[in-house]
Amino acid sequence: MKFLEDKSDKWKLFVGGIIAAFVLIAIVFALPLKVISTETIETYYVTEMRQEAYSVSEPYVTEEVHEKTEVFADGFYKVIPSGIIIPFNIDKPDAQLVGKFENPIPGSFAIITSANRILWETLGSRSDIDLPLSQGKYRARFRENVMWGEDCYIYLAMKWTEAQEVTKYKEITKYREVPVQVEKQRTIVKQDRISIWKQIFD
Repeated sequence: MKFLEDKSDKWKLFVGGIIAAFVLIAIVFALPLKVISTETIETYYVTEMRQEAYSVSEPYVTEEVHEKTEVFADGFYKVIPSGIIIPFNIDKPDAQLVGKFENPIPGSFAIITSANRILWETLGSRSDIDLPLSQGKYRARFRENVMWGEDCYIYLAMKWTEAQEVTKYKEITKYREVPVQVEKQRTIVKQDRISIWKQIFD
């Protein structure tokens, strides 16, 4: 009888040891002993300075050549026996005398110097005038000997060129630093502790 009791006690101890071992293993496996690493991508923003182009209008001064005109005569004049006399003065260098005349009856049209010398003359009832003249005093004369009292159209003017200072504007490209929000990404490594049970069953 005693033998059977000893055997039963040994068996109980053996089973209790096995159960204790399983409980111990279960407790150990439940502890967060395992370290695992996980990677995540994180988006973040930084402020960077970048160059931005912009345009401005800047003034500058330049010289331009302009053609100018001074009109001495422009209209109808009555023809008289002594002729139509139009005095004028050329006071610009490199000037040009331009004009024309029209009359119903042919006559002579002349440009005369202050010394009473005929510098240029044309005959007829009409003509255009384009004559370079040096500086000085002159007179234009239209005369005809057939009939008087009619209207003669005369246009006379001095043309010359003159350099003038002119302010103009040009577009200039400039650059400035401006803050810009830039999207970036980085990898975040996170370490967590888990139990062996979680690793096995997940």
